[in-house]
Amino acid sequence: MRRFWAGFGIGFLFCTLTLLPPAAAEGPGPQEILERMEKTINGFDDQEMDLRLTIVDVDGSKKSYEFTIWQKGDQKRLIKFTSGEIKGMATLVQDRNNVYVYLPGFKKVRRVAAHNMNQSFAGSDFSNDDMATVSWTKIYTASPGKEEADAWWITATPKPGEQVEYSKVDLKLDKKTGTQQRAVYFNKAGEKVKTFDNTNLTDWNGVPRAKNVVVADPRTGHRTEMEVKSFKVNQGLKDDMFTVRELQWGK
Repeated sequence: MRRFWAGFGIGFLFCTLTLLPPAAAEGPGPQEILERMEKTINGFDDQEMDLRLTIVDVDGSKKSYEFTIWQKGDQKRLIKFTSGEIKGMATLVQDRNNVYVYLPGFKKVRRVAAHNMNQSFAGSDFSNDDMATVSWTKIYTASPGKEEADAWWITATPKPGEQVEYSKVDLKLDKKTGTQQRAVYFNKAGEKVKTFDNTNLTDWNGVPRAKNVVVADPRTGHRTEMEVKSFKVNQGLKDDMFTVRELQWGK
């Protein structure tokens, strides 16, 4: 009888285990999510995009410019304004520590000093440092945030030694595409100083990218609206396009 109950107990336990539902698959970790976002942003040899930038002042007045961004890899970026009062102005990013601006009125190239990196880019809500920050994973590490049905939230904080104007950035990322939907920036005093909202996700020849971006200062109501007019990848851009010499003479 004792042998029967022992066998019954083992059999019952086996049946119970086989009836239990399989454990839910664990989702990706925060750093993996950040790396996925990085791939959606920089996972190409090069990029080229035409954009329209509209600066909306607190009184509702607007000023618009058009410009083109060329990017190679995850560090080099060239920005040229093609309309408005700053037509011809250009910014070259060789990396975050080497940023240059061409001023057509003076016909000179000047290096952007480190203490000017947190200043406004062309009067917009982007800072010079925002425009020079191409790679996220080189600068930030990620920690977990809340999870929504179709999106992950993570918090990006600067790696030790990185000179960044923000203490942290809360990021909302689409689970399906890995694209950034929202970013909330905090200064070193813990104040919310900037928000990015990316909408109208568009398929650009197989590459998902938001067509509209709104950058706003919640403290003042000032905002910048950016519309992507065209977007191409892997155009075969040459390295010499991203040189100071080309910035000044390649007009």
